[in-house]
Amino acid sequence: MHRTRTLPRLSTSPLLALLLGLSAATAQAASLSESLLDCQPGFFKALYQQRAELGKVVKLSENQRQGIAWIPVADRLNNYSATQAFSRPLNDGGLRLTGYYDRQFDLGEQGSFHFWGFEVDASRAAVMAALPQAGWQEAGEYFISRPQIKLNATAPWQDNPAAASGIAPAPGSAEKILMLSEEDGKTRLLCSLQGTVDQALFDQERPDLAQGAGR
Repeated sequence: MHRTRTLPRLSTSPLLALLLGLSAATAQAASLSESLLDCQPGFFKALYQQRAELGKVVKLSENQRQGIAWIPVADRLNNYSATQAFSRPLNDGGLRLTGYYDRQFDLGEQGSFHFWGFEVDASRAAVMAALPQAGWQEAGEYFISRPQIKLNATAPWQDNPAAASGIAPAPGSAEKILMLSEEDGKTRLLCSLQGTVDQALFDQERPDLAQGAGR
């Protein structure tokens, strides 16, 4: 008589649970600064996912249905009130984030310019060393990464090497770029959306403001 050999049920195995836990630990969410590097709308989902920790140092607004969060500033049109300081520095993958900057300029025929990102308590050299995957390029007084261009309202985003030479967006086009600046003694890691930015593009790239956080 042959006996049926019963195999262990891996779904309930303590060993499997341990392995899954280790796997989850190694697949940790990207730091907030890393989530900003591609200047994608998904950055605001990263803020939502890390809202518990971020909410300890700054007031957040959120949309639970869309799974996004954002940091409101007093006035995006005024340089003096476009920063929301953190109550204490936030350790973010080795970088000390001290505030959030969200600024808008309207330059008439050159279009509108929108900047958002973090103020960092570190030199630009230290930020670049902490985020080497950005592949930084020097462009005048800034360092930039991953410049993209949208040639018209219906065109997709594509790489834009010309941005490194400081050429302004042509009429009808929009640019998106990651930049590292030093202004007023502060290091800022920012995304920039500039040029012909219509409402549809603005709402796509800035879902936080599409929620009525204030323009």
